[in-house]
Amino acid sequence: MTRETTQRAVMFADISGSTRLFSVLGDQVARDVIYAFVGRCATIAARFDGALVKGVGDAALCVFKSADGGALAASALQAELHAGHVAGQALRVHVGLHFGPVMTEDRDVFGDTVNVAAYLTDMASPEQILTTEGMYSLLTPPVKAATRPLFRARVKGTSRETTVHEVLWRTDRADITDINPGAQRLLPADNGALLLEWPGGTIRVDHLRSSVVVGRGPHCDIVVASRFASREHLAVRTEGTDFFLVDRSINGTFVEFEDGRKLHVLRREVPLDGKGRFFPGESPAEGWIRFARDRRSLYRV
Repeated sequence: MTRETTQRAVMFADISGSTRLFSVLGDQVARDVIYAFVGRCATIAARFDGALVKGVGDAALCVFKSADGGALAASALQAELHAGHVAGQALRVHVGLHFGPVMTEDRDVFGDTVNVAAYLTDMASPEQILTTEGMYSLLTPPVKAATRPLFRARVKGTSRETTVHEVLWRTDRADITDINPGAQRLLPADNGALLLEWPGGTIRVDHLRSSVVVGRGPHCDIVVASRFASREHLAVRTEGTDFFLVDRSINGTFVEFEDGRKLHVLRREVPLDGKGRFFPGESPAEGWIRFARDRRSLYRV
């Protein structure tokens, strides 16, 4: 396989609230809707000298030869979804854009440019498009006129804080939120994925595997043998750059942080910041699971 590096605009378009699609429509119908959505992204990308690379879960990854192509395609996608349905469903998406070097191999793309676009996608709200200062600088004046500086962030490949711009696709200014100049709008940094380790193995929670279920049931991602553990005891999930333990059990989950904090979590969620261990149903117990940040980027696709 030949690997080469080219300069491209990368666009991630991710369906907002896709979990609800599966719960309301069922797995097969929801998958059909996502398949139709990815196809719509491919069609729009082709209109702006771009191409679909692949579907990533409930998101579409596209590349474009120019910064303008990526921004215009993202705006067209938002406008079309706002005006109509996909496979009979009203969808909202959040979009991230970045321009830079991408490694291509076997029709796939890799590298920090892809990871930054994925990061901005998670930082974007439904029906919002975010892009980097670097891509903004490459836009032509007419396209630049439809953007505004919105956040500050420290993204991969930069040694300083950079400005994150919003691409404005709406034509009615009444729909656009005004910016409060006194607000501090610094986006959270990408501090890496979360590594779960237990005597039976390890699992990495990240942008591709956003939820891990722990329990006594054989269908769980991490199976624990304790008689105090529920069949589906807890879940560890990611939201943006943060990770949460969500208890679903009868006996609760005991969490010990490396800094000495101890919690008993019952039918609620807590952030898993730093390092530590948790015990489903009893503490101390043999069924421990260690958690720690993996220094590799959360956004590797």
